[in-house]
Amino acid sequence: MNGWQIQALYRQRADTENVLDELKNQWGFSGFRAKSRATTELAARLLLTVYNLWTFFVRFIVPHQHTEAKRGRRWFLLIAARLVQSGRQKEVQVSISGGWAQQLRDGYLRLHEWIRTTAPQLKYIVPAGGPGMPNSTPAGA
Repeated sequence: MNGWQIQALYRQRADTENVLDELKNQWGFSGFRAKSRATTELAARLLLTVYNLWTFFVRFIVPHQHTEAKRGRRWFLLIAARLVQSGRQKEVQVSISGGWAQQLRDGYLRLHEWIRTTAPQLKYIVPAGGPGMPNSTPAGA
């Protein structure tokens, strides 16, 4: 092995250790035990599912960097949203300020494009507003 290969292997190991450290210290994965093994396993599976969904969501919003939970939660807790139902349609209305609106819109468009190319069988709504558009047209409008 040359020096570059050793460096690449160490970097992969360090990335894995960072994820495990984040799960233990920021997601409450260390030390949880119940009397039943099945209960402990279910709790661990739920925690890992939520962690994976959170990481997936944050990667679409902030694509070029890993964001740990303690920083990302603070960002997204400041976003006010409500679910509005009209007839059979549900719409999430989000109220944000500052540069977050553009960043969330770009993340939504990246997510939409990924779903469209990865799972074409899913029924989806085409976003009306692009990255430069001030507003998107709501579903069904």
